[in-house]
Amino acid sequence: EGMYVFENGKFSATAAAPLQSQSQAPAQATRAASGWVGDIEDAFSAAGYTWLDFVARENIGVVTGVAPDEDTKRRALEAATTAIMADPTGGTEINLVVDGISVAEGEPGPGASVAALARGGISQDACQQALNETMEGQKIQFPTNRGDISPVSMGLLDAVAGIAMLCDDFNVEIGSHTDSRGSDEYNLVLSQKRADAVKHYLEEKGVSTEQLTAVGYGEGVPLDTADNAEAWGRNSRTEFKISRQP
Repeated sequence: EGMYVFENGKFSATAAAPLQSQSQAPAQATRAASGWVGDIEDAFSAAGYTWLDFVARENIGVVTGVAPDEDTKRRALEAATTAIMADPTGGTEINLVVDGISVAEGEPGPGASVAALARGGISQDACQQALNETMEGQKIQFPTNRGDISPVSMGLLDAVAGIAMLCDDFNVEIGSHTDSRGSDEYNLVLSQKRADAVKHYLEEKGVSTEQLTAVGYGEGVPLDTADNAEAWGRNSRTEFKISRQP
């Protein structure tokens, strides 16, 4: 636990501390004194990625920064993940590394909002905003008429998992929607398969099963009632909604 930022070749604790009980403070102090942050700092510097930032809160790590191109981003994320997970303490403390690296004149990293959430306060509104921003203009991809998740969406779902894990005081509904093609019954079954697949993926990443609810809505809640390709694209979607636990 604890929160650090990697800037200008140095790791430092941020002013905003994560929410914690008094009983957690001694453990955090012990971990901070263990030197794992310094070891990761050395690994980042040795790899030459001085433009990377690193935010860690609880067991979530987000690697951010702006890469000059996609290939450099890929190599930097691999190097950062290796440095974190290979460290004896960092590899134990950090259970999920999220890609928040943007590409110059390209798309922001899928984990940009996770980093912002980790730096700030955790609330129902902040968690919902982080999910909304993460999914803005993005879609969880599935092969046509199938319920298994496309590999291209795994980085996006890792960001969703990071938000859910930081927001573990709240429930998350996974709502899957289809377009109007096919029968109502078929679409209801397909949407439930897709919602269940997302739930299973998030659970595998470390999100609590009790925190998640998977709901397949079929074609019953369209965003666009037109019968054309544009409407089909809008209506086939996955939504995430935060609510308070009972």
